[in-house]
Amino acid sequence: MHSDGFTDNELAQYRREGWVLARGILGPRSIEACKQALSDLATGRIASGQTSLMYEYGQDPSKLTPEQREFHIRKYMDFVEDAPALKMAAMNRRLHTRLDQLLGHGRVLFQEMALVKPPRIGSEKPWHQDASYFRVTDPGLIVGVWIALDSASKRNGCMELVPGSHLGGGVPHEHEDDFNRCCIVESYVDRGRRIAVEMEPGDALIFHSLLHHFTEPNTSNLRRRAVQFHYHQIGAIWGNVEQHTRHYHFEDGAYAGCTVAHSGANVYRGALPRPVLPLEPYD
Repeated sequence: MHSDGFTDNELAQYRREGWVLARGILGPRSIEACKQALSDLATGRIASGQTSLMYEYGQDPSKLTPEQREFHIRKYMDFVEDAPALKMAAMNRRLHTRLDQLLGHGRVLFQEMALVKPPRIGSEKPWHQDASYFRVTDPGLIVGVWIALDSASKRNGCMELVPGSHLGGGVPHEHEDDFNRCCIVESYVDRGRRIAVEMEPGDALIFHSLLHHFTEPNTSNLRRRAVQFHYHQIGAIWGNVEQHTRHYHFEDGAYAGCTVAHSGANVYRGALPRPVLPLEPYD
């Protein structure tokens, strides 16, 4: 079930804790269409015009059949122009009515991902703040939206977060062995206050870009598919590394964000902005 918007208490929760749930933002028909689109992109039934696929560590897609690929992918990116159902999810009118309440009118979609933890091999996503990846000078103008397509629980790697952690601003991050695995320096993670946000298909977790969060590995036999979108309000300014360092730095002032490797070369992609034009969900 879904309502037309957030209550005053839910708005207060977002401001105080940095997250809020919108239950039933997508109905069963919309959910199935999104899952089918992901399957079709994985197998090639939908041509990948802009879509890119990332596989679980150690998996070689050249050795997998099209049907097997779907169970070894960990992330899809840049798909809304290839898959109408996924575009519907990103532009969902019910969602944007709520984002208007939280942030005001006028935003763009600048990152689209499907985060799918395959059964038994789905890897963890370490503790991080999403703003560490984006050089927007005001992190408060960025919001993340994580929509469950399967039931998400502790068993299969639901989102876990530290309520209120967004109020502390940016904290130092460090890269692990993979550029995509950039995580909060351990001493800044308050694991004792973390909570697991279990969700049903169609629920949306809306969260501040400075919120500390992570997901466990999926060692169960259950699938855990979700789509995640990042939006920023119109007027947000994309800065350079020096400006991002104001939010993300070590004690010595060195850069401690995730938009460049701390050693070695890397090209920062930045944003892929798409105007938000609200669409009706399928049900």
